[in-house]
Amino acid sequence: MNTRKYLIKNSLVACLVGCCVSLASAGNPPFFTTDAVLNAKGELLMTQKGTRHLDIFSADGKSLLHSFPFDEIPTGLLPDGDKVYVTTFENTGRLQVLSLESGRVEAAIPTGSGACHPMFGPDKKHIYVCNQFDNSVVEVDPVMRKVVRSVKVLREPKSAVFSKDGKYMFVTNFLPAQRADVDVVAACVSVIEMEGFTKVKDIQLANGSNALRGMCITPDGKYIYVSHNLGRFTVPTSQLQQGWMNTSAFSVIDVAKREFVGAVLVDEPDRGAAGIWSIACDDKHIFITHSGTHEVSLIDHPAMLAKFESYKDKSRLDYDLNFLYGLRERVPLQGNGPRNFIFSGDKLIIPTYFADILNTVDINTLEVTATDMNPGRTDTPENKGEKYFNDANHCYQGWQSCNGCHPGDARTDGMNWDLMNDGVGNSKNCKSMLYSHVTPPSMISGVRESAEYAVRAGFKFIQFFEPEEEMAKCVDAYMKSLRPVPSPYLVKGE
Repeated sequence: MNTRKYLIKNSLVACLVGCCVSLASAGNPPFFTTDAVLNAKGELLMTQKGTRHLDIFSADGKSLLHSFPFDEIPTGLLPDGDKVYVTTFENTGRLQVLSLESGRVEAAIPTGSGACHPMFGPDKKHIYVCNQFDNSVVEVDPVMRKVVRSVKVLREPKSAVFSKDGKYMFVTNFLPAQRADVDVVAACVSVIEMEGFTKVKDIQLANGSNALRGMCITPDGKYIYVSHNLGRFTVPTSQLQQGWMNTSAFSVIDVAKREFVGAVLVDEPDRGAAGIWSIACDDKHIFITHSGTHEVSLIDHPAMLAKFESYKDKSRLDYDLNFLYGLRERVPLQGNGPRNFIFSGDKLIIPTYFADILNTVDINTLEVTATDMNPGRTDTPENKGEKYFNDANHCYQGWQSCNGCHPGDARTDGMNWDLMNDGVGNSKNCKSMLYSHVTPPSMISGVRESAEYAVRAGFKFIQFFEPEEEMAKCVDAYMKSLRPVPSPYLVKGE
C-alpha cells in the first residue's frame, strides 16, 4: 500500500511507541492543489504545492491510490498513458517526466522560470509550457526531451488555448506590461502563429484588466473566453461601498479576427463574485470558479451569447452588472478557495485550495457532494493568513479580498490607484507586499507607519470589516513569509 495516509499512520504509531507524543500535535500538511485532471482510468490526479507531491485519488476523492514526491513545487500536470508530464518551479522551471509504472522521474527538462500549464499541441507531438517569470512559451519535444522552440510574450503567461484549426495559440498575460500612468491600462492576450512560432499580435482587453487566469474556447471555435479581474483604477475610490474598486469578468475574443469584443461582468449590483479563477464551457454552459466567495457559476451559454451578440454598445458591457440576470446560477461550495476544476460529463469536480475538500457538482440538479480529502489538515499561522488574504467573504458584499489588488501571491496588479488618503489626483502604483513589514512606511502613499497598521486599516477601510487580532496577526505572518522569485536572468545565483 503505497500511500501517504499509510505512511503517516505508521509514523504516528512509531512515535507513540518510542516516546510520549501528544496526539494534539498530530496532523497533515495542507495540499494547496495547483492542478487537477482525470486520467484515462477515471482516477483523479492532483499536484500539491504544500506537500510537493503528485497524488492519485479515486474519482470520488475518498481513496488515495498513489503519491509521488517531487524535488520542487509541482505547478501543473499532463497525463499521457503511463507517463505524467509535471511542470515544477521553485528555483528553476522544469517539465518533469514521471513514469507511473516505476514511480521514478525519467527526465527533468529545463523550460524557464515559473513553468506552468503544460498542454499538448493539436498534433499531440509536442508539449507547450508557459514560463510565467521568463515571459515565454516553449515547445518541448517529448521524445527528444528538450525544448525545440521558444517565443517571448508580454508579461507572465499563465494559460493558453489553440484555435480549432491549430494555426494559432492564444496566451494569457497575467499582468499589464505597459506603463501605468496613462488612461488605459490592461493586460493582453498574445497570439502566436504556430508555423513560425512567432508572436503576431497582442490583444488588449478592457481597461483595468489584470490577473488573467483561465481560458477556454467555444465548441464551434468562434470565441475564446478569458477570466480576469477588472480594476476600476479610474473611478474615485469614494465608490468603494458600491463595489467599484474591483470587479470580476470574462472577456470575449473573436478568434477569426483575433480581436477583443467585450467583457462580461460576473458580479451583481449588491453582491460581488470575487476571486474569479478558472473558466470552461460547452454548448450549454459556461462554468467559472470564484475562489474569493467559494462558489461556482453556471451560465446559460446560448442565452448569454445571444444577448452578448445583440448588445448594441459593447464598450458599455464592462459596467453592466445586470447583464447576467436570469442567465446564471451561483452554486455555493464546501470548503474555501475553489480554483482549478475538472469538467467531466455532467459533473464538475472542484477541489478547494484552502480546505482540501473535493466538491462534485451535478450540472443538471446543482446538487453538491463534498469529500474531505485530507482529514486532520494542520494550518500554520502563515497558512491561515494566506487564506484570510484571499477570502472575499470578509469584505462588504463580497466584492474583493486583499488578493483583488495584490494578485499572484500578494504582488502588484500593475496599475496606478488614486486613493483618498493623500488627496485626489495623486495616483501611485499598487505595491507588492513582499518585504512590506521590514520597509515602513506602508500603503501606496506611505500613509501607514507600519505594515501591521496597514493590514488592520486595509480590512477596516477598504473591505469594511473589523478583523479579530488573531486573524490580523496571521495575515502579518503570511506577508512576512513571502520571498522573491529567483530572477530568471541570474546565472548560478549571480
